[in-house]
Amino acid sequence: MRKLLIVLVVAILAAGAALATASCSNKAAVPGAVWANEEVAEYQIIRDNVVVGAMVIRMERLPAGSEVTLNATGETYSIGSSAHGTRVTVTASDSADPDNVWLYAESIMDRFTSVASYRKMNYGGENYELKAHFSGKYYYYTLNGGKEERIRVGKSGFLDREHMFTIVRCYDIEAGYSGSYKIADPFSGEAVKISVAAAGEVAFSNPVEVVDFAGNSETRATTLCTAVTFSRTETPQGKPVTVLYSKADGLEAKGDPASSDAAGGTSSVRVPVQIIENDVTYNLVRISAK
Repeated sequence: MRKLLIVLVVAILAAGAALATASCSNKAAVPGAVWANEEVAEYQIIRDNVVVGAMVIRMERLPAGSEVTLNATGETYSIGSSAHGTRVTVTASDSADPDNVWLYAESIMDRFTSVASYRKMNYGGENYELKAHFSGKYYYYTLNGGKEERIRVGKSGFLDREHMFTIVRCYDIEAGYSGSYKIADPFSGEAVKISVAAAGEVAFSNPVEVVDFAGNSETRATTLCTAVTFSRTETPQGKPVTVLYSKADGLEAKGDPASSDAAGGTSSVRVPVQIIENDVTYNLVRISAK
């Protein structure tokens, strides 16, 4: 479990690099955002067929031209995009004791460009606090309040660890997407190369509650998905992480169509419904949009 929590936040849904920048190392065209003004995804954390925890991922669009605060640090950043920014918050906790929070992570993007991120981990013997931001060709970070360090990631083909799954869902993965990215790893002090590849269509047969902006709810028994694998390209490679994304027309959490920010659409689609890493699985149980 400890390992999976680390991996998940290393490549989670949800600060990322510029979509346009990342696409420089890929052939696929870059679409707009595929999440609503506010998206909340709730997951069960399962190990050995037992539910051991819960995870909630909240995505919130931020107004263009606004000053926003990274709540975890109190630091303020500008959203310069003419479209919007996005805040992603991830919380994982013990299912038997919701007050026992294993993980809290928060990040901000300016459109699709990484601005800043924060993560606090407290599980098993893995306890740390990480603060990070991008500037120029570098990823700057501090661990546990120590000295600020930096990792060179270059100008293109990079992603922040907080958003790898999120950025990939914006591409047309149903058409056989593949790509490669660099992710800054503050624990090794290097940029790690990750390859991403669509692996075909599968069905997710667990029930998922879908709630729209008006509060209308439906439960889907089966969701058609595209399986995507995430693999480290250099040793130690380990076992790939597999993510099942709902097909663009297979699941839709409808956001408010009257929203003033419709860049990329107002609904949530291509939602990660299952994440599998070694012996731990994250299953989506509920998604809502506003």
